[in-house]
Amino acid sequence: MPDTPTRILIIDDQPTSVGLLLAYLADSGLDLLVALNGEDGLRIAREGRPDLILLDVHMPSIDGFSLCRQLKAQSDTAQIPVIFLSAAIETEDKLQGFAAGGVDYITKPFSAQEVLARVFVQLGEQQQLKVLSTQAMEATLSVPSTAFVERRERRLFTEAVTLLTRQLTDPPNLVELARRVGTNKQRLTQIFRQQVGMSAFEYLQELRLERGRSLLRDTDLQVQLIAEQVGYRNAGDFTRAFRRHFGVTPRQYRQGRIDAEPNDPVPCDAFSADKLDGE
Repeated sequence: MPDTPTRILIIDDQPTSVGLLLAYLADSGLDLLVALNGEDGLRIAREGRPDLILLDVHMPSIDGFSLCRQLKAQSDTAQIPVIFLSAAIETEDKLQGFAAGGVDYITKPFSAQEVLARVFVQLGEQQQLKVLSTQAMEATLSVPSTAFVERRERRLFTEAVTLLTRQLTDPPNLVELARRVGTNKQRLTQIFRQQVGMSAFEYLQELRLERGRSLLRDTDLQVQLIAEQVGYRNAGDFTRAFRRHFGVTPRQYRQGRIDAEPNDPVPCDAFSADKLDGE
């Protein structure tokens, strides 16, 4: 009988992040499982017995830290190593992850090389690590290959997302964003389409709404203040965009009436001063 493939469980409520992880791990010979919330993640971990879990920190209902503690408290899942995924970069957040039982902590936005390296370390895949190291050396010494171009595009994407994340309320326009990461607007638009299936502006919408949802869940800030912090002109624009995307209003989401899940992309006119123009 053939050997059972190594199995990895991805638990993340953001389809964009899940899509990137699946793309990064697709050619690694791994058996990939996915859960979009903590409850399903706990069930699949028990039933599927993965060799490694990639776990998002900020999720509705059960956050990643609480879920990890539950996994470690049960004998059938206690030995599964957990790597946290989070946009939080503060030391205290990382320490909280390790205290909950995690073995590693990857900050978003992440690169393919980083995810693969950390996964292979936990799985003890020394040969795979050598291949990664060789590829990195070849990229610096040889003429650009297809793999090198793909790595460069992922790096440009990651750098662009980092800039957008840091400047949600006042993002650069597409020309300036492309210049700051070292490319042009046509190429950057193509890279976003390839990486996440949407334009840079559409991705900015996703970032703003996800940040707004996080602030609704984790703080007591008024909706108006949250709207301003994520780049909307007023609370009305934010409420309409949030309801269109998640199916509930911000207040309904905060009150826990409905577990909001993304719907269709928000129309461009929902945002203040459309910065990422020219696409």
